[in-house]
Amino acid sequence: MNQEYFTVALSSEINLGLSLVDMATVAQFEAKNICLVPGVANFWYGVVNFKGSLLWVLDSDRFFNLNLNVPRNRQTQKLTTVILKNQQSVNQKRVAIVTQKLQGILSVEPSSLKPLTDDVCPALRECCSAIAQTELQTAYILDSAALLNRLHQQSILVSA
Repeated sequence: MNQEYFTVALSSEINLGLSLVDMATVAQFEAKNICLVPGVANFWYGVVNFKGSLLWVLDSDRFFNLNLNVPRNRQTQKLTTVILKNQQSVNQKRVAIVTQKLQGILSVEPSSLKPLTDDVCPALRECCSAIAQTELQTAYILDSAALLNRLHQQSILVSA
């Protein structure tokens, strides 16, 4: 039975596959409505009020070290995000990941998933479990629990 992933483009070469189980929704935020939080890691845009609670917005370019040299004009920019959810113990954790482009659903046979190679950048290797490759696209399969754990660890190190 095929597994389905929602894919997003982080750059022209890097796509992430997000498990539909961990996908909450897609949302757009005006950068001017995102509140900067002093003293946190630079891979955070900040927090935004999303349906009555605070939601952290991840700058995926900085977190995954993509070095795209895209200017961050905070006043006029609209950010497209995918909101990940992950049920860990009694708490549900969520994060909004900024993406360049929504790609759509990718359906793959679990046996066709390939292990990550050594040439994959460290940030992707720490947060992804495999590579899915079809005739149309290649996507790194995101492990949302690993991503949220990594974000938590790196954010604590900055604030300590």
